[in-house]
Amino acid sequence: MDKAARVGIRIADLLDKDIFRERLERNLAEKNRLFEKLYDSKAIAFDDIFEEYYEYGQQIKKYVTDTSVILNDALDNGKRVLFEGAQGVMLDIDQGTYPFVTSSNPVAGGVTIGSGVGPSKIDKVVGVCKAYTSRVGDGPFPTELFDEVGERIREVGHEYGTTTGRPRRVGWFDSVVMRHSRRVSGITNLSLNSIDVLSGLDTVKICVAYDLDGQRIDYYPASLEQLKRCKPIYEELPGWSEDITGVRNLEDLPENARNYVRRVSELVGVRISTFSVGPGREQTNILESVWS
Repeated sequence: MDKAARVGIRIADLLDKDIFRERLERNLAEKNRLFEKLYDSKAIAFDDIFEEYYEYGQQIKKYVTDTSVILNDALDNGKRVLFEGAQGVMLDIDQGTYPFVTSSNPVAGGVTIGSGVGPSKIDKVVGVCKAYTSRVGDGPFPTELFDEVGERIREVGHEYGTTTGRPRRVGWFDSVVMRHSRRVSGITNLSLNSIDVLSGLDTVKICVAYDLDGQRIDYYPASLEQLKRCKPIYEELPGWSEDITGVRNLEDLPENARNYVRRVSELVGVRISTFSVGPGREQTNILESVWS
C-alpha cells in the first residue's frame, strides 16, 4: 500500500541517515494515527526504531546496487540470464482468477517490472506446469476432482501445503487455463512435470474446452460468475501402468504416456522442452535447450 501511495521507504532511503529520518518521521506520523484511532493500538516511538533500522541499512549497504544495470550489462554482453517467478499466472492480480489472486503480477511481464530489464530483451518464456492441475485456497477450479482419483493424485503427488500440511485441491489437466497462460505470458516453451503421478490410472483426461450454459467455449472467461457455471469438456486418453520414474528421454516413455505428453503440447499450442517423472534433479529430462 505504501508503494502505491508513493510514501514507501526504499532501500536507497535507508542508507542515508538524514533522508531515512525524514521518511520515517513522516511515515510514523501517518501510521501511528491508524494504530491509535483505527486499531486501538499503541503508537510506535521514533527513537525506538530509528537507530536500529539505520544500522540494518549500514550492514547491507555493501550489497546494495542497481541490479537493472548489472542485468542489462550482462545481457548486452551476451551472457545468459534466467529469471524465475513465483506463484502462477492464475494468481496474477490482473490476468488471474480475480479476486482469488495475489497482490502482484506473476505473469512473465512481471519480470520486466521487477528487474528493470525491458521486454525486448526477453526472448524465451518457459511455462512450468504439472501433468494435472492443483490449486491452494479458494477460487474457481472447473476440473477439480472430488472422487477417489483426485485423492489418489493428491497422495501420490504429495499435494499438501509445505508449511500448513493443508490438502491442495487437484484436478485434471486444463488446457483452457494453459492456453490463457500461454497467451498472457507469451509462453514459448513448456516444462511438463509430475507425469509419473498419473501412472496407474486406466484413463487420463484433459479438459479441452468448457460448457457455459450449453455453449462450448475454448477461452477462460473473465467473469467469476461465468466461471462458476463452466463445466469441463474432456478428452479421454488411455492411461499407463508402467513405472516411468527412471525414464530419461521421451521415446522411453510408454506409448500412452508419450501420447499424453504430445496431446498436451498440441492443445496448449507450445512445444515441450522439458518433462519430469519425479522430484529428483536427474528425473527432469531436457528435450530442447531454451538457450539455443
